[in-house]
Amino acid sequence: MKSAQTTMPPSSKVSAGMADQSVAEKHEPAQTGSSQGDAEKREAMIRIAAYTFYERRGLVSGRELEDWLQAELEIDRQLVDAPKPTEAK
Repeated sequence: MKSAQTTMPPSSKVSAGMADQSVAEKHEPAQTGSSQGDAEKREAMIRIAAYTFYERRGLVSGRELEDWLQAELEIDRQLVDAPKPTEAK
């Protein structure tokens, strides 16, 4: 009997062994408006960073969760350190 596998969209280059959502996302409340767009941008940045870690390891699977969590830390640091745009009055 064949096992069911999750197919991931081409934009998702993280291996299929990794969950669709990060651990942190499972515990966050639903977001609306621009914060939804910000969350999507953050996730895309994390996905790219995690795939970069995977590439650096020679495309060897088995450490997807570690790559994802490391990418979350790195991207969140970058987002915290990024200058905030000033609001016009």
